[in-house]
Amino acid sequence: MASIRDIARQAEVSPGTVSRVLNNDPTLSVAKETRTRIHQIAQALQYEKVTRKNKRIQIITYASREKEMSDPYYREIRLAIEAEVKRLNLSLKRTIRIDGQQDHIDLNKIENAGAIIVIGNFSVDALNKLKTHNANMVVINNPNTPKSIDAVYSDLDDAMTELLNRILDKGLTKIAYIGGHHTIRELNGITTTNAADVRYQAYQSWCEKHDVEEIVLLNGWGKTQGEDAVKVYLESDHAFPQVFIAGNDMIAIGILQQLQLNKKAIPEEVKLISFNDLEVIQYAVPSISSVHIPVDEFGRTAVRMAEERINNTRQIAIHVVVEAQLKARNTFKV
Repeated sequence: MASIRDIARQAEVSPGTVSRVLNNDPTLSVAKETRTRIHQIAQALQYEKVTRKNKRIQIITYASREKEMSDPYYREIRLAIEAEVKRLNLSLKRTIRIDGQQDHIDLNKIENAGAIIVIGNFSVDALNKLKTHNANMVVINNPNTPKSIDAVYSDLDDAMTELLNRILDKGLTKIAYIGGHHTIRELNGITTTNAADVRYQAYQSWCEKHDVEEIVLLNGWGKTQGEDAVKVYLESDHAFPQVFIAGNDMIAIGILQQLQLNKKAIPEEVKLISFNDLEVIQYAVPSISSVHIPVDEFGRTAVRMAEERINNTRQIAIHVVVEAQLKARNTFKV
Protein backbone atom coordinates (compact mmCIF):
# COMPACT_ATOMS: atom_id res chain seq x y z
CA MET A 1 0.00 0.00 0.00
CA ALA A 2 1.30 3.43 -0.94
CA SER A 3 2.51 5.69 1.85
CA ILE A 4 2.56 9.46 2.27
CA ARG A 5 6.32 9.36 1.60
CA ASP A 6 5.71 7.63 -1.76
CA ILE A 7 3.29 10.39 -2.77
CA ALA A 8 5.66 13.12 -1.53
CA ARG A 9 8.53 11.68 -3.56
CA GLN A 10 6.57 11.74 -6.82
CA ALA A 11 4.96 15.12 -6.12
CA GLU A 12 8.34 16.58 -5.12
CA VAL A 13 7.01 18.06 -1.89
CA SER A 14 7.50 17.22 1.77
CA PRO A 15 5.55 14.40 3.49
CA GLY A 16 4.12 17.04 5.82
CA THR A 17 2.65 18.94 2.88
CA VAL A 18 1.10 15.75 1.50
CA SER A 19 -0.42 14.90 4.89
CA ARG A 20 -1.93 18.36 5.32
CA VAL A 21 -3.32 18.42 1.77
CA LEU A 22 -4.93 14.98 2.12
CA ASN A 23 -6.38 16.00 5.48
CA ASN A 24 -7.79 19.22 4.00
CA ASP A 25 -5.88 21.46 6.39
CA PRO A 26 -7.44 24.94 5.86
CA THR A 27 -4.37 26.71 7.27
CA LEU A 28 -2.03 25.31 4.59
CA SER A 29 -0.95 27.79 1.93
CA VAL A 30 -0.07 25.83 -1.23
CA ALA A 31 -0.67 26.34 -4.95
CA LYS A 32 -3.83 24.87 -6.43
CA GLU A 33 -1.73 22.96 -8.98
CA THR A 34 0.23 21.31 -6.15
CA ARG A 35 -2.94 20.25 -4.39
CA THR A 36 -4.30 18.77 -7.62
CA ARG A 37 -1.03 16.94 -8.33
CA ILE A 38 -0.93 15.43 -4.85
CA HIS A 39 -4.52 14.18 -5.10
CA GLN A 40 -3.92 12.72 -8.58
CA ILE A 41 -0.79 10.88 -7.48
CA ALA A 42 -2.58 9.57 -4.34
CA GLN A 43 -5.39 8.26 -6.51
CA ALA A 44 -3.00 6.69 -9.03
CA LEU A 45 -1.10 4.94 -6.22
CA GLN A 46 -4.42 3.83 -4.66
CA TYR A 47 -3.50 5.51 -1.39
CA GLU A 48 -5.88 4.68 1.49
CA LYS A 49 -6.07 7.16 4.29
CA VAL A 50 -5.48 5.55 7.68
CA THR A 51 -8.16 6.61 10.13
CA ARG A 52 -6.84 7.09 13.63
CA LYS A 53 -8.80 4.93 16.06
CA ASN A 54 -10.76 6.66 18.78
CA LYS A 55 -9.48 4.87 21.88
CA ARG A 56 -11.45 6.88 24.41
CA ILE A 57 -13.98 4.97 26.50
CA GLN A 58 -16.96 6.70 28.10
CA ILE A 59 -18.36 5.27 31.35
CA ILE A 60 -22.07 5.86 31.91
CA THR A 61 -23.14 4.92 35.41
CA TYR A 62 -26.24 4.70 37.55
CA ALA A 63 -24.21 5.62 40.66
CA SER A 64 -23.66 9.10 42.02
CA ARG A 65 -20.12 10.13 42.94
CA GLU A 66 -20.99 9.67 46.63
CA LYS A 67 -22.41 6.18 46.07
CA GLU A 68 -19.40 5.15 44.03
CA MET A 69 -17.10 6.27 46.84
CA SER A 70 -19.08 4.54 49.59
CA ASP A 71 -20.29 1.38 47.83
CA PRO A 72 -17.53 -1.25 47.33
CA TYR A 73 -19.45 -2.80 44.42
CA TYR A 74 -19.21 0.28 42.20
CA ARG A 75 -15.73 1.15 43.43
CA GLU A 76 -14.28 -2.28 42.54
CA ILE A 77 -15.82 -2.19 39.06
CA ARG A 78 -14.29 1.23 38.39
CA LEU A 79 -10.84 0.18 39.63
CA ALA A 80 -10.92 -2.89 37.36
CA ILE A 81 -11.97 -0.77 34.37
CA GLU A 82 -9.23 1.79 35.00
CA ALA A 83 -6.54 -0.88 35.32
CA GLU A 84 -7.58 -2.65 32.10
CA VAL A 85 -7.87 0.63 30.18
CA LYS A 86 -4.31 1.46 31.18
CA ARG A 87 -3.05 -2.02 30.27
CA LEU A 88 -4.57 -1.84 26.80
CA ASN A 89 -3.30 1.70 26.19
CA LEU A 90 -6.79 3.15 25.95
CA SER A 91 -8.12 6.22 27.75
CA LEU A 92 -11.18 7.18 29.78
CA LYS A 93 -13.39 10.19 29.22
CA ARG A 94 -15.02 11.95 32.14
CA THR A 95 -17.77 9.74 33.59
CA ILE A 96 -21.38 10.55 32.80
CA ARG A 97 -23.60 9.99 35.85
CA ILE A 98 -27.31 9.43 35.30
CA ASP A 99 -28.15 9.52 38.98
CA GLY A 100 -31.22 11.74 38.97
CA GLN A 101 -29.25 14.84 39.97
CA GLN A 102 -28.72 16.28 36.47
CA ASP A 103 -31.30 18.12 34.37
CA HIS A 104 -29.65 17.37 31.04
CA ILE A 105 -27.26 14.80 29.59
CA ASP A 106 -25.04 15.80 26.69
CA LEU A 107 -25.47 12.86 24.31
CA ASN A 108 -22.84 14.37 21.98
CA LYS A 109 -20.21 13.23 24.49
CA ILE A 110 -21.44 9.69 23.99
CA GLU A 111 -21.22 9.98 20.21
CA ASN A 112 -17.65 11.29 20.44
CA ALA A 113 -16.38 8.28 22.43
CA GLY A 114 -14.72 5.27 20.84
CA ALA A 115 -16.95 3.03 22.96
CA ILE A 116 -19.19 3.29 26.01
CA ILE A 117 -19.45 1.08 29.11
CA VAL A 118 -22.78 1.25 30.95
CA ILE A 119 -23.01 0.33 34.65
CA GLY A 120 -26.34 -0.06 36.46
CA ASN A 121 -29.96 -1.09 36.02
CA PHE A 122 -31.04 1.02 33.08
CA SER A 123 -34.27 0.23 31.24
CA VAL A 124 -34.25 -1.56 27.90
CA ASP A 125 -35.54 1.64 26.27
CA ALA A 126 -32.65 3.61 27.79
CA LEU A 127 -30.10 1.07 26.56
CA ASN A 128 -31.55 1.05 23.06
CA LYS A 129 -31.48 4.85 22.96
CA LEU A 130 -27.83 4.92 24.07
CA LYS A 131 -27.01 2.49 21.28
CA THR A 132 -28.39 4.91 18.68
CA HIS A 133 -25.76 7.41 19.85
CA ASN A 134 -22.89 4.91 20.05
CA ALA A 135 -23.13 1.34 18.74
CA ASN A 136 -19.82 0.40 20.42
CA MET A 137 -21.51 -0.31 23.73
CA VAL A 138 -21.00 -2.78 26.61
CA VAL A 139 -23.39 -3.17 29.57
CA ILE A 140 -22.19 -4.46 32.94
CA ASN A 141 -24.30 -6.72 35.18
CA ASN A 142 -27.70 -6.28 33.54
CA PRO A 143 -29.03 -9.64 32.27
CA ASN A 144 -32.00 -7.82 30.71
CA THR A 145 -29.69 -6.18 28.16
CA PRO A 146 -31.05 -6.72 24.60
CA LYS A 147 -29.20 -9.44 22.71
CA SER A 148 -28.14 -6.84 20.12
CA ILE A 149 -25.95 -5.09 22.71
CA ASP A 150 -22.76 -6.47 24.30
CA ALA A 151 -23.12 -7.40 27.97
CA VAL A 152 -21.24 -9.12 30.80
CA TYR A 153 -22.95 -10.46 33.94
CA SER A 154 -23.37 -13.49 36.21
CA ASP A 155 -26.32 -15.90 36.31
CA LEU A 156 -27.68 -15.16 39.79
CA ASP A 157 -30.69 -17.44 39.28
CA ASP A 158 -28.37 -20.40 38.85
CA ALA A 159 -26.11 -19.24 41.71
CA MET A 160 -29.04 -18.95 44.15
CA THR A 161 -30.51 -22.30 43.12
CA GLU A 162 -27.17 -24.08 43.58
CA LEU A 163 -26.68 -22.43 46.98
CA LEU A 164 -30.13 -23.49 48.19
CA ASN A 165 -29.48 -27.05 47.06
CA ARG A 166 -26.29 -27.11 49.13
CA ILE A 167 -28.16 -25.84 52.16
CA LEU A 168 -30.89 -28.47 51.72
CA ASP A 169 -28.21 -31.17 51.47
CA LYS A 170 -27.37 -30.30 55.10
CA GLY A 171 -30.98 -30.92 56.14
CA LEU A 172 -31.71 -27.21 56.69
CA THR A 173 -35.11 -25.90 55.58
CA LYS A 174 -35.75 -22.77 57.66
CA ILE A 175 -33.99 -20.46 55.19
CA ALA A 176 -34.53 -16.69 55.22
CA TYR A 177 -33.75 -14.41 52.29
CA ILE A 178 -33.07 -10.76 53.14
CA GLY A 179 -32.85 -8.31 50.25
CA GLY A 180 -34.48 -5.33 48.65
CA HIS A 181 -36.23 -4.02 45.57
CA HIS A 182 -34.30 -2.92 42.51
CA THR A 183 -34.89 0.32 40.68
CA ILE A 184 -34.66 0.80 36.94
CA ARG A 185 -33.47 4.15 35.64
CA GLU A 186 -34.32 6.04 32.47
CA LEU A 187 -31.96 8.44 30.71
CA ASN A 188 -33.77 11.40 32.25
CA GLY A 189 -32.88 10.09 35.72
CA ILE A 190 -36.41 8.97 36.59
CA THR A 191 -36.53 5.62 38.40
CA THR A 192 -39.21 2.96 38.70
CA THR A 193 -39.22 0.25 41.37
CA ASN A 194 -38.80 -3.28 40.11
CA ALA A 195 -39.52 -6.00 42.69
CA ALA A 196 -38.25 -8.72 40.35
CA ASP A 197 -34.83 -9.21 41.96
CA VAL A 198 -33.48 -12.34 40.29
CA ARG A 199 -32.13 -13.78 43.58
CA TYR A 200 -35.56 -13.46 45.20
CA GLN A 201 -37.28 -14.93 42.14
CA ALA A 202 -34.95 -17.93 42.23
CA TYR A 203 -35.56 -18.32 45.98
CA GLN A 204 -39.33 -18.23 45.43
CA SER A 205 -39.20 -20.84 42.67
CA TRP A 206 -36.94 -23.12 44.70
CA CYS A 207 -39.15 -22.93 47.81
CA GLU A 208 -42.23 -23.77 45.76
CA LYS A 209 -40.50 -26.69 44.06
CA HIS A 210 -39.24 -28.16 47.36
CA ASP A 211 -42.37 -27.31 49.39
CA VAL A 212 -40.33 -25.12 51.75
CA GLU A 213 -41.90 -22.17 53.56
CA GLU A 214 -40.68 -18.77 52.37
CA ILE A 215 -39.07 -16.55 55.00
CA VAL A 216 -38.52 -13.27 53.22
CA LEU A 217 -37.90 -9.65 54.09
CA LEU A 218 -37.32 -7.17 51.25
CA ASN A 219 -36.61 -3.98 53.18
CA GLY A 220 -33.48 -2.60 51.49
CA TRP A 221 -29.84 -3.16 50.65
CA GLY A 222 -27.99 -1.56 53.56
CA LYS A 223 -26.40 -2.68 56.82
CA THR A 224 -29.29 -1.25 58.85
CA GLN A 225 -31.76 -3.40 56.92
CA GLY A 226 -29.75 -6.50 57.87
CA GLU A 227 -29.91 -5.52 61.55
CA ASP A 228 -33.66 -4.86 61.31
CA ALA A 229 -34.29 -8.26 59.71
CA VAL A 230 -32.79 -10.10 62.67
CA LYS A 231 -34.88 -7.99 65.09
CA VAL A 232 -38.04 -8.87 63.15
CA TYR A 233 -37.42 -12.61 63.41
CA LEU A 234 -36.36 -12.41 67.06
CA GLU A 235 -39.72 -10.83 67.86
CA SER A 236 -41.68 -13.23 65.64
CA ASP A 237 -43.73 -16.15 66.97
CA HIS A 238 -42.29 -18.37 64.23
CA ALA A 239 -39.17 -20.48 64.65
CA PHE A 240 -35.98 -18.50 64.15
CA PRO A 241 -34.29 -19.14 60.75
CA GLN A 242 -31.53 -21.74 60.59
CA VAL A 243 -29.90 -19.90 57.68
CA PHE A 244 -29.85 -16.26 56.58
CA ILE A 245 -29.10 -15.52 52.93
CA ALA A 246 -28.25 -11.84 52.43
CA GLY A 247 -28.77 -10.26 49.03
CA ASN A 248 -25.50 -8.35 49.40
CA ASP A 249 -22.54 -8.01 51.74
CA MET A 250 -23.70 -4.89 53.57
CA ILE A 251 -26.92 -6.65 54.59
CA ALA A 252 -24.81 -9.60 55.74
CA ILE A 253 -22.67 -7.40 57.98
CA GLY A 254 -25.80 -5.98 59.62
CA ILE A 255 -27.19 -9.49 60.15
CA LEU A 256 -23.90 -10.73 61.62
CA GLN A 257 -23.58 -7.87 64.09
CA GLN A 258 -27.19 -8.20 65.27
CA LEU A 259 -26.86 -11.97 65.68
CA GLN A 260 -23.74 -11.45 67.79
CA LEU A 261 -25.46 -8.76 69.84
CA ASN A 262 -28.19 -11.28 70.66
CA LYS A 263 -25.72 -14.05 71.55
CA LYS A 264 -26.64 -16.29 68.62
CA ALA A 265 -23.90 -18.86 68.01
CA ILE A 266 -22.58 -18.72 64.44
CA PRO A 267 -22.53 -21.13 62.64
CA GLU A 268 -23.67 -23.65 65.26
CA GLU A 269 -27.08 -22.06 65.91
CA VAL A 270 -27.58 -20.04 62.75
CA LYS A 271 -25.68 -19.82 59.48
CA LEU A 272 -25.09 -16.84 57.20
CA ILE A 273 -24.29 -16.52 53.50
CA SER A 274 -24.13 -13.32 51.45
CA PHE A 275 -23.93 -12.40 47.78
CA ASN A 276 -21.15 -10.40 46.04
CA ASP A 277 -18.13 -11.34 48.23
CA LEU A 278 -16.56 -7.91 48.13
CA GLU A 279 -13.41 -7.16 50.09
CA VAL A 280 -15.40 -5.49 52.87
CA ILE A 281 -16.60 -8.86 54.30
CA GLN A 282 -13.33 -10.76 54.17
CA TYR A 283 -12.19 -9.32 57.49
CA ALA A 284 -15.42 -9.92 59.44
CA VAL A 285 -15.21 -12.15 62.52
CA PRO A 286 -16.29 -14.83 61.96
CA SER A 287 -15.52 -14.65 58.25
CA ILE A 288 -18.68 -14.56 56.14
CA SER A 289 -19.38 -17.18 53.47
CA SER A 290 -20.45 -15.50 50.24
CA VAL A 291 -21.36 -16.17 46.62
CA HIS A 292 -18.52 -14.46 44.80
CA ILE A 293 -19.79 -12.16 42.03
CA PRO A 294 -16.63 -11.32 40.05
CA VAL A 295 -17.19 -7.58 39.61
CA ASP A 296 -13.49 -7.08 38.86
CA GLU A 297 -13.85 -9.52 35.96
CA PHE A 298 -16.94 -7.62 34.81
CA GLY A 299 -14.81 -4.50 34.52
CA ARG A 300 -11.87 -6.16 32.76
CA THR A 301 -14.07 -8.09 30.34
CA ALA A 302 -16.14 -5.02 29.49
CA VAL A 303 -13.01 -3.07 28.53
CA ARG A 304 -11.74 -5.92 26.33
CA MET A 305 -15.14 -6.15 24.61
CA ALA A 306 -15.11 -2.37 24.07
CA GLU A 307 -11.62 -2.62 22.55
CA GLU A 308 -12.87 -5.24 20.08
CA ARG A 309 -15.57 -2.83 18.97
CA ILE A 310 -13.10 0.04 18.67
CA ASN A 311 -10.75 -2.10 16.55
CA ASN A 312 -13.69 -3.48 14.54
CA THR A 313 -12.50 -7.04 15.14
CA ARG A 314 -16.01 -8.18 16.06
CA GLN A 315 -19.28 -7.07 14.49
CA ILE A 316 -21.84 -9.24 16.33
CA ALA A 317 -23.05 -8.68 19.88
CA ILE A 318 -22.17 -11.21 22.57
CA HIS A 319 -23.26 -11.80 26.16
CA VAL A 320 -20.53 -13.07 28.49
CA VAL A 321 -21.80 -14.95 31.55
CA VAL A 322 -19.14 -15.00 34.26
CA GLU A 323 -19.23 -17.82 36.81
CA ALA A 324 -20.44 -17.02 40.34
CA GLN A 325 -18.81 -19.26 42.97
CA LEU A 326 -19.60 -19.90 46.62
CA LYS A 327 -16.68 -18.94 48.86
CA ALA A 328 -17.29 -21.03 51.99
CA ARG A 329 -15.91 -19.50 55.18
CA ASN A 330 -16.77 -19.75 58.87
CA THR A 331 -20.45 -18.72 58.79
CA PHE A 332 -21.36 -21.59 56.44
CA LYS A 333 -19.08 -24.51 55.64
CA VAL A 334 -19.74 -26.83 52.72
